Amino acid sequence: MQRIRRRVVFLVLGIVICTLTVHAGFSFECDFASTFMWRGWDLYENRPAFQPSVTYAFGDSGLSVNVWASFILKDRDVDKELDEVDFTVNYDFQVSENLSLSVGMINYGYYFVHDYSFKDGNTQEFYITAGLPRFILGPAVSVYYDINLGKGLYVELSVGHPFTLTEKLTLELGASLGYNSKLYIDDSGISDLNISASLPFSTGRLRIAPSVNYTHVYLEPLYYEDGKKDRFWFGVNVGIN
Repeated sequence: MQRIRRRVVFLVLGIVICTLTVHAGFSFECDFASTFMWRGWDLYENRPAFQPSVTYAFGDSGLSVNVWASFILKDRDVDKELDEVDFTVNYDFQVSENLSLSVGMINYGYYFVHDYSFKDGNTQEFYITAGLPRFILGPAVSVYYDINLGKGLYVELSVGHPFTLTEKLTLELGASLGYNSKLYIDDSGISDLNISASLPFSTGRLRIAPSVNYTHVYLEPLYYEDGKKDRFWFGVNVGIN
């Protein structure tokens, strides 16, 4: 039964990715990453991931829906239960020329775990993001609250800035600082610092953005093997223009 469920999920994702993205309103992108980093955690323990994503935007309304998935690429015979498929409903709107807001809900789905049940294999998170795109470094603050499995709060402050290198090449630098309040842990405090550098370029309809990333964690439950607090990881994002 579990094998059938996995095949159904893969089939649905394949249909969505291969057919719907050609229609207006749909966009597709995928990431190949050296590991799956999420809010300071190395969820795949330094093993590569494939992460496709499909978004449908309802015209200029600001409303969109997204399906995002992550699949571990190494030791799948042992750890394929770590795969997940998430569904997001998002609404963007402009408060003023200097302030933009996003609100939404994410359903994290762990459909490949043994003895899957909806209650124990899904968790829901509500969020709000406030951005100041006209200010220097375009700062943004995001607040997430998990109401089921995580039952905690996560706050992220992010900044970023592009640097034009040539007419067709831009270096994009970004950084974020996270605060975890009992989200999957018993502690609260500054949890993780992330720094990234990306060099996107386009070829035909494809947009390709290789990146190098650095994560430093502050809370002990997030430490990596042998008590390490740092992780360098790499990724390539591919999208259809």
